[in-house]
Amino acid sequence: MTPQAQASAATEATIAAEADAIRAIPLDDAARRRLGRMFSDHHGVVFRVIRRMGIDPARAEDGAQQVFMIAARRLDDIVSGKERAFLIGAALNTARRLRRERAHQAMGSEPPRSGPGTDDLVDRKRKRELLDRLLDEMEEDLRVVLVLAKIEGQAKREISDALGIPEGTVASRLRRASDDFLARLKRHQASSAGARGRVAG
Repeated sequence: MTPQAQASAATEATIAAEADAIRAIPLDDAARRRLGRMFSDHHGVVFRVIRRMGIDPARAEDGAQQVFMIAARRLDDIVSGKERAFLIGAALNTARRLRRERAHQAMGSEPPRSGPGTDDLVDRKRKRELLDRLLDEMEEDLRVVLVLAKIEGQAKREISDALGIPEGTVASRLRRASDDFLARLKRHQASSAGARGRVAG
């Protein structure tokens, strides 16, 4: 089995386990159906939001499950049609908590697993790592709107609902976030080009 297939199988198994855990929550039939629809429609965006807040994949999966557990407990409070906004807000709060927990833990990251790969896989991995690093360096308020708008494709109104801030504030933060991200990317590219030049010289 290729590394991609192994990763895909592991992800599918994790999602299936999350779905089983959610099905075990005591709910009436209508609530269970609603929660099931929320999970199938929005699990991906919940995971990606947590992941792009600087949380490693394994913890992000745990965080996604916690978000849906929160949704199950507060199902009656979630306005119909606003499920996505609620879940994104819960995902952001969960990511913040996970970041605080990580900051208090003196644990190193797991070493990368070895295995067969290709230049394309390595290049994609480096780009993901660079994206994660640049996002992690940004102020949280800016990072959040950039992730939701540019990576998740959320409209300003959806971001406004999820974050509880005016659309004008969303637009302002998004402009600042885009400028900030591009400036950081240019600095990284200039630094990398300088390093290559020193090696070549």
